[in-house]
Amino acid sequence: MEDRFHFIKAARQGLEKLSLKSVPIDPSLKFIKVEDGWITLDIFQGEKIAKAVFSIIEISSMSVVEQSVLIWPGNGYDLPVFWCNLTRMPVSSFHIFDLIPVMDLVIWPSYGEKYLSALRELKKKATDHLKDGIAEKDFALTAAVAYAFSPFRLCFKLTDEGVSRITPLVEEYSRAYVNLWQKAEPVRQPDEEAFCTRKREAVRKLMKENDPGYPIMIRTFGEETTKRVFDTVF
Repeated sequence: MEDRFHFIKAARQGLEKLSLKSVPIDPSLKFIKVEDGWITLDIFQGEKIAKAVFSIIEISSMSVVEQSVLIWPGNGYDLPVFWCNLTRMPVSSFHIFDLIPVMDLVIWPSYGEKYLSALRELKKKATDHLKDGIAEKDFALTAAVAYAFSPFRLCFKLTDEGVSRITPLVEEYSRAYVNLWQKAEPVRQPDEEAFCTRKREAVRKLMKENDPGYPIMIRTFGEETTKRVFDTVF
């Protein structure tokens, strides 16, 4: 993959200790090429991980490239959903990172301390590292997907300089997730496990049905292909 896709490479390196194993998918989804764009999808599974998705989507007519890593925890585990996204556009790009909680942070405040507390410091370090590469801090994501975010999500609009500085941050966030993964144990209380499963599936449904890129992808790749991609990612 070209150097401009260093974002995905950095995430793979940071997540290396997850020991993910590739999952075969339909070859027609592995690489999709149309006149005005292309998509690559790589799907993995691992211990405590139901599905890890590495994707790149390019739409040539809009000069837009989205690189994304999305990790869904396995059944019986309350690991957050890992989402790391870089969308590059001609005017400005944006970077989203979050550990989306699968438990309620008010009912189970210990969950926030266990899985999300490290994000406070990571967000500060990211802000300090990117400096004037940030065009806008905490810009408002209007899609309903934002309902699922944690209180410490990172959502920055970036300049080209900011994008060029992103690699070490992606690796650091990825390693932070690996640390949480190593400590994660099965949920033992039936009521907590039931809530965890319900919340994870609700997050999956919310993200799938409210992705702002869906209409654009339909125009570029067609409705059938776009639906198959979304079914695979989510």
